[in-house]
Amino acid sequence: MRRLLLLTSLLLPTAAAIAVPHERGTLTLPAPARRVVALEYSFLDTLLALGVRPVGAALGTQGGDRGAPPYLKARLSGITSTGSRAQPSLEAIAATRPDLILADAFVHQDSVAPLNRLAPTGVFQSRRGSLDDLNAQTLAIGQLVGREAAARRILEEQQALLRKARAFTRKGAPPFVAAVATPTSLTLHTTGSFVGSYLEAVGRKNQLPVKAGQTQYEVSLEGLVALNPQTLVLFTAPDERPITDTWRQSPLWQRLAAVQRGRVYVFNRDNWTRGRGPLALRLMAAETIQSRFLQDQAPSGDFRYP
Repeated sequence: MRRLLLLTSLLLPTAAAIAVPHERGTLTLPAPARRVVALEYSFLDTLLALGVRPVGAALGTQGGDRGAPPYLKARLSGITSTGSRAQPSLEAIAATRPDLILADAFVHQDSVAPLNRLAPTGVFQSRRGSLDDLNAQTLAIGQLVGREAAARRILEEQQALLRKARAFTRKGAPPFVAAVATPTSLTLHTTGSFVGSYLEAVGRKNQLPVKAGQTQYEVSLEGLVALNPQTLVLFTAPDERPITDTWRQSPLWQRLAAVQRGRVYVFNRDNWTRGRGPLALRLMAAETIQSRFLQDQAPSGDFRYP
């Protein structure tokens, strides 16, 4: 009987190892991950879109972080907070007993070694990544958690959303400048950033290429005036007073071509620049059309900057 059981076990199919490329080479798992910790909102968004509830995620507000974007909060029941994105807690992560950790190449570059001691860690360009980078992550994460088919369906749906949005885009519309406006800074998003490349993917031209390897960089009011965009897209938080509220009292602001044309659009950065996943992209596609940005028409309703 023992020999029969041994022979039977040898004949049973075994799960093949999973190998995906990431920023530190190739990540190999013996089987699909079941207990995942997501240390960036894009990973959390992607897992939830795939139907996978992580055991832990960066939901905290330490280090000035704002916590998970509101559009995700209804889905977070039962997920353990493992600190904030900037300050993940190794103790809290270890307590979840993960078999996979998803980390950001920019934010967690100095934490990969200790994270790897807790569980295999996939490192991806999320915070500084482009739309292509984030789409590649969707597929990689789908493979790592055994949901590759679902990931491919999501990517197909996204392509359909992009095609729908492009149908509204006015040919020959002038280039845009896109930026996150916080109370203390204005950070430009180039063609290499997530939102900067997304707005190009739906048919508008981003005025700003990647600068010295930086997909995002800060600029002063004088620097913005030097760029003098004909279209300006701002990402702000509903509970913050952006620095541009002060700048618009200046004659320099009034000289901007975008201001004079009435083509300054404002979007909620909780939806646009913080989630950066498939669920966020659905919101973005709808708002891109509703705002009339694609049509190069004066912003509608809540998308109009004062």
